[in-house]
Amino acid sequence: MDAVLSASGVTVRYAGHAAVESVTMSLAASELTALMGPNGAGKSTLLNALAGLLPHEGTVSCCGRIRTAPFPGLALVPQRARIRTGLPLSASQVVATACLHPRKWWSRPDRHQRGHIADAMGTLGIARLANTPFRTLSGGQAQRVLLARALVQRPAVLLLDEPYAGLDAEGTSVLNACLARLADSGTAVLAAVHDPAVAREVFQRVILLNKGVVAEGAPGEVLDAAALGGGGAAPGAAARTAA
Repeated sequence: MDAVLSASGVTVRYAGHAAVESVTMSLAASELTALMGPNGAGKSTLLNALAGLLPHEGTVSCCGRIRTAPFPGLALVPQRARIRTGLPLSASQVVATACLHPRKWWSRPDRHQRGHIADAMGTLGIARLANTPFRTLSGGQAQRVLLARALVQRPAVLLLDEPYAGLDAEGTSVLNACLARLADSGTAVLAAVHDPAVAREVFQRVILLNKGVVAEGAPGEVLDAAALGGGGAAPGAAARTAA
């Protein structure tokens, strides 16, 4: 499959120390990929670098174009803890910010955009929260609002940072169904995931990260090898040694 997102030699440094080092990877259309690794492995840093939110070495291309700034075909859903919740916005208003023109911040969504907003919130089961202040939502509810905001953008590539954090059983089921629909529509998804059971059940591929890419391949191959060998890759998985 042709890659809709490619990274080559991506390195992010903080105070001279590499948080992510020499990451080369790609995502194909309709592919659900879990990004896994221990705490401090660089998962959030890599997602932010791919989204163009952090300076980095190396190159990132999206839909065949080298990305030099945040790219309209790519959306990132961050962890809720990283979102400022002090603004008095309702859940639907947070979703609607996806429609704001960067040079016309005072503009309002048009009729078609309002339809997309309603559809996204309905898909994620949060239509009833439309008028609820965002800052009062639970972690799982807020995560679904932020995902709805990303869906309104209709991205070719969707990056998710810990999307399952704080979700109850209903929220997990809704998210799983949403990811399946995204894959059916051709969207490539890369999600930071902690739970191996979720990776095996929902995702088609795993990238195991520990600053660099340690292994990638089918979830069973990568995760079984990691459990047996402390992070190595089983035969059939593409293994790399982290620098």
